[in-house]
Amino acid sequence: MKTSALAVLALVAVLPVGAAAQDLAADVAAAGSATVRFTYRTRPDVEICDEDIRIGDDHVGWRGSGWRHATHCRRGPAEVELDVREGRVRGVEVVRSRASATRGAVDLGEVPAPDAARYLLGLARIAPDRAGEHAVFAAVLADVTGLWRDLLGLARDRSVPRKARKSALFWIGQQAADSATRGLREVASDDDEAQDVRNAAIFSLSQRDASESVPALMDLASTAQNAETRRTAMFWLAQSDDPRVPGFFESILLGK
Repeated sequence: MKTSALAVLALVAVLPVGAAAQDLAADVAAAGSATVRFTYRTRPDVEICDEDIRIGDDHVGWRGSGWRHATHCRRGPAEVELDVREGRVRGVEVVRSRASATRGAVDLGEVPAPDAARYLLGLARIAPDRAGEHAVFAAVLADVTGLWRDLLGLARDRSVPRKARKSALFWIGQQAADSATRGLREVASDDDEAQDVRNAAIFSLSQRDASESVPALMDLASTAQNAETRRTAMFWLAQSDDPRVPGFFESILLGK
């Protein structure tokens, strides 16, 4: 099918070199119009719940509509279902329970976690907004080291749909690497960037450890050229109980 062939070429063009990820893209496109499912190993801190996805040691999980408390959880692997129409992916969902799995889906079996993440982040670059956002989340679940680098590359790419970029920025904010903070600061201070994307970067900065987030937010609050960027940085600083924040506000008010 011509449409399927074009979809394969479009996705392979944005994926890093990886035969398995390219094969996965081809298999998905070849399904034509169907629900396609594949499985991959998840991070050790991920649990798949009947209602939600739980990440980390707390009890907060992700559902398509937002954050909520998670119950009845089990460890991975993750199963992802793709809504494919004429070879193009229109929807992405992580299966939360066997009862919610689509009957008759085309099952591609287990995929190595790095290849699943690579495929999903490539998909996020070209999928419709909501599907791209969900593809980023599904990629974050994969048992892959250093995924924040790929997320940062996606977040910086202005050709990527905005919801996917903002989702990438959010998850970068959950990673533990100094380089991620530097990358977030670059996005937050870029006056050519859309304000909602800058705000997402500032929020992600605020979620970092105070040793990283507070100096970065102070710098943005005092030096950013854009007034909205300064206000947003000030807002998130005000949510912090870091002892440096009151003195910083005082210096601003005194005009120092």
